[in-house]
Amino acid sequence: MAPLDTGALAPALDAEISDAEGRPHRISAALQRGPVLLGIYKSSCAASKTMFPILERLHQRYGPVGLTVLGVAQDSANITRSFARRYGITFPLLVEGEAYPISRLFDIFATPTVYLIRPDGRIVFSAMGFFREQVNQLGEAIAAEFGLPPEPVVRDEERDIPFFVPG
Repeated sequence: MAPLDTGALAPALDAEISDAEGRPHRISAALQRGPVLLGIYKSSCAASKTMFPILERLHQRYGPVGLTVLGVAQDSANITRSFARRYGITFPLLVEGEAYPISRLFDIFATPTVYLIRPDGRIVFSAMGFFREQVNQLGEAIAAEFGLPPEPVVRDEERDIPFFVPG
């Protein structure tokens, strides 16, 4: 279970944080367009390396209907750009800097930590680490936000995606 529970108001909604290309972003601005899937990660974390290509799947699936996916990197801009290339990430990866202000405000204690945030700023779903079952539950929560039927994010036949990856 992640430190911030379902129903809690997400912190740092108005904090401005730049992506790896130097463009500024605010979670609150993204929430004006619809739900936000926020993933906080470290590039050296094995579970993050497994989770972020899955978040890209969710971005491709639900971005066209209004989901904004944002990553928050606990790395430099250079490492963040490399991570995006290596794992095929096309959604913005924000660089929070050495003081980890976003990670601290969200009070995370492991990476990756993922939050689905409604436009009103409330957390609908949170997950920590990589568990295949949680990823499919996240997909169900996103589908529900858009009134769509759920479909698995990771299918049983995808043997190359483990059931669990320690962080």
